[in-house]
Amino acid sequence: MKSRLGLDAELPVVDIVKEAIDLLWSKRRDVIQMFLPALLLLSAIDWATQHFFAEAENEEMVTFEPEQLIFMLCSLILSILLATACHRFTLLPKEQWNKNAIHRFGRHEFSYLLRGIQIGVLCSVAFFILMLGTMALVGEERVFVAVALAIMVVLYVWSRLSITLPEVALGQRSPLSRAWSMTQGNGSRLVVVVWVVPIVMSAPFWAAFAMADSIGLFNYIAAFGVYLTTLVGLVMLSLSYQFLQHFYDEGQGDKNPDEKQDYQEHTSSHRSSDDGFDA
Repeated sequence: MKSRLGLDAELPVVDIVKEAIDLLWSKRRDVIQMFLPALLLLSAIDWATQHFFAEAENEEMVTFEPEQLIFMLCSLILSILLATACHRFTLLPKEQWNKNAIHRFGRHEFSYLLRGIQIGVLCSVAFFILMLGTMALVGEERVFVAVALAIMVVLYVWSRLSITLPEVALGQRSPLSRAWSMTQGNGSRLVVVVWVVPIVMSAPFWAAFAMADSIGLFNYIAAFGVYLTTLVGLVMLSLSYQFLQHFYDEGQGDKNPDEKQDYQEHTSSHRSSDDGFDA
C-alpha cells in the first residue's frame, strides 16, 4: 500500500511497540481505573478454571463440569469487554471511553464477537485445506511439513484480517475486504505485531504458569501477567490500525471522495453510546 505521495506505507513495528508501552505508562492512572478490575477478575476466573480441571484430573474424571463451562463463558465475555474497551481507549478521546472495561455488553461487543468468530472460521477452513493439500503432495509421513506450512499461512491471514477488529470495536462498518486491502504489503509486519511480540512478552508468564507445582498465588500472578501483556498487544493492534487506516483512507479519498465521505458519515453515526445488558 502506498500513500498519496507514492511512498510505501510500511508499518513501523518497533515504534508501534514503544508507543504502546509509552501510552499505557503515561496514562497509567486511567489504565488502572479502567482495566485493573477486569484483569484481576479474568485472572481469578482462569485460576478457578484450572482448579476445577485439576480436580477432575486427580479424580480421573472425563466429564465436563457445568462450573467449567460457566467460567469459560464469563472469561469470553470479559475478554471481549476488555478488548473493545482497550481499542476505544487507544483510538478515541477520553470523553468517549468506557469508565471501566467491565461495562455493558452491547451491539458493538456482539459485532466484535461475530467478527472474531468469522475470522476464526475462515482461518480454520484455510488451515485444514492447506494441510490436507500439502499432505497430498509430500505424503502423510511428512505431516509436520504440512502442519508447519498451514500454520504459517494461517498466522499471516489472521494477522491481516485482525486489523478490522479495532474498527468493529468503534462501531464502524468494516468488511474483511477492507482489512485485506488496508494491510497490503504489511502482512509480515502484522504477524510480528499480532503474534510474535505478544508471545515473546507473555512467554515468561506462560513458563511460570506451566512450571507451578500447585494451584496457588503463583499461578494467579502468572495469569495476571499474561493478561497484562495481552493488553499491550491490543494497544499495538489499535495503533497499527490507526497507522494503516490513515494511509488507506487517504488513498481511497483521492480515488473516490464521495465514497469516503459516505463512509465517514456512516461511522460517525455509530460512535454514540449503545444499549445492551450488563455483563
